[in-house]
Amino acid sequence: MIEPLITRLVQEAPVLDASVIAELCTELRTDGRPLALSIARVVELVAAGAIDQAISLPALAMACGTLCDPRMGNAEHEAARYEIDTLLPMPKTAPVLTAPDVPLTSLKRR
Repeated sequence: MIEPLITRLVQEAPVLDASVIAELCTELRTDGRPLALSIARVVELVAAGAIDQAISLPALAMACGTLCDPRMGNAEHEAARYEIDTLLPMPKTAPVLTAPDVPLTSLKRR
């Protein structure tokens, strides 16, 4: 059921049907594999407008195809998951360092 749902999203874009998104995310979370969970997270962010549809929907469709293809193994799933995870938005600000990672007292001269 995952492939028909993502296909419908791609075909109906830029209009995103909330019921299709909800059903797709439910199917993906029920699957529970890391690739499925990554896809679900990005689909939610696309629906929220945090990730561009034009860039993400083709990659999501390919990842769903990989997920549903019984010939694909763990290596293919991890490659697809990596691609999907690169779509996640970057933080707007860098983390603030409040203390050094290595205390000065632990450094020694050679």
